[in-house]
Amino acid sequence: MKRISKFIMVLVLLLTMAAPVSAQQVSTMDSYKITGQFLVNKAPNPSFGDEWFVIALARGEYNVPKGYFEKYYENVEKHVKTVKGELHNRKYTEYSRLIIALTAIGKDPTNVGGYNLVEKLSDFDKVVWQGPNGAFFALIALDTWSFELSKTATTTREKLIQHILSKQLPDGGWDLSGVKADPDMTAMAIQALSTYKDRSDVKVSINKALDTLKNLQGANGSYQSWGTTNLESVAQVITALASLNIDPNKDQRFNKLFTSFFTFYNAQDGGFKHVLTESVANGMATEQASYTLAAYNRLLLSKTKLYDTSDKKPSNTSTPGKPSQPTAPPTKVSFKDIQSHWAKTDIEAAVDKGLLKGYEDNTFRPDNNLTRVQAVSILVRALHLTSSGNAPFTDINSYNTETKQEIAAAYEANLLAITSNKFLPSSPITREELAVILANAYTHKTGNPYVSNVNAPLNDIAKLSKESQQAITFLYDFGVAQGSNGAYNPKNFITRAHASKMYVNFLKVVEE
Repeated sequence: MKRISKFIMVLVLLLTMAAPVSAQQVSTMDSYKITGQFLVNKAPNPSFGDEWFVIALARGEYNVPKGYFEKYYENVEKHVKTVKGELHNRKYTEYSRLIIALTAIGKDPTNVGGYNLVEKLSDFDKVVWQGPNGAFFALIALDTWSFELSKTATTTREKLIQHILSKQLPDGGWDLSGVKADPDMTAMAIQALSTYKDRSDVKVSINKALDTLKNLQGANGSYQSWGTTNLESVAQVITALASLNIDPNKDQRFNKLFTSFFTFYNAQDGGFKHVLTESVANGMATEQASYTLAAYNRLLLSKTKLYDTSDKKPSNTSTPGKPSQPTAPPTKVSFKDIQSHWAKTDIEAAVDKGLLKGYEDNTFRPDNNLTRVQAVSILVRALHLTSSGNAPFTDINSYNTETKQEIAAAYEANLLAITSNKFLPSSPITREELAVILANAYTHKTGNPYVSNVNAPLNDIAKLSKESQQAITFLYDFGVAQGSNGAYNPKNFITRAHASKMYVNFLKVVEE
């Protein structure tokens, strides 16, 4: 009997090791960190040709070894000088790819060893020679820092857009040269057009393409390209959705994508397979999976999209560009994506008080989640809290000094209910967690904790800790948050819209 039991245990262990990792077993944040290390190991001395590795690492803000990006730039500059600025005489995606990578690390592609790589995209016929993907990536490259070509250039943004639209197939997708939609090419077209998604002609095209991608899916969210079910196709679709500010996990059409995506994850080496029959990770598949994770995580964190590298643009470059981080619009200016939103008044009030900010494209993105570090930073600034030391958290070292001081200030003011040495700064904050922080802030501000003998009449807080029950009751009794349909939904994540309402209402309480 003991031998049988041992055999069963060994069998279960082997099956567990061989089973694909599901979306529920690993988070996009954690898996990105692992694949980031995989990429660094694969390219310890990055040079020309490693652009997608560099893009994935830079846009996901992976903590690369000291001097890693500088080493890449030195190698690129040396190569550009060697070839006298001529990367390829036919494949102009070579220029587009390098422009994207350089802007991602804050380097100006208009002057690389004295050569202007952006101007190489001026010849429209050469740009589109290799197919629709030439137009896709030329448009993406020009939009990274809002580059403008010379007046004598035959390439214009409008020509690129119209060229892409003209190549859309009757079935709603794109292909390199065929007559049936390919998921990779269709997703790449969406990524290129995403900056112009509010244009009526582009919007119609994108909506048609999304319907096509929905119909091309397998039952488990998988995609086939060239007759093979593979990781890269799923990755490109997720990247495309993120470029449109669509979270596939919240969209019924695509909510199986990450389940399929993570079946290709290879926990043994931290990379991703191209196809499920492979026994080890594939370098090309992993680079695409990694920048897909970077794109999705940037969406969760309300950062500029993957190819909008304006957040890395130095202020002293001559080419026009867009500010990276959300910028506060003038008081009373509203946003185009909140005109019919339930929280419009609260959002405008929060922006007016400087609590939250909008984005350069005149959007507020009200339904994006707020992270733990963002929630704390807003409150610390609003209450003018300062720190005298450092917070004892081991996972905040990659943040800048100002942010670490804000976390320390919240810690010193006893706002944080944390029992470990982890702060989890990039994780979305739940409604329960924010309630506790706000209740603690009330205690800090007034010197007296709020205590109620009767919990708020919300039907989903009875099983929470006493601290959480009291915190949510504080919000309810003071009108900071009333819940919805008799429930508080404590485990739901806080959106930017809900955060606006709660912070504005909270400040009314403590400032009276």
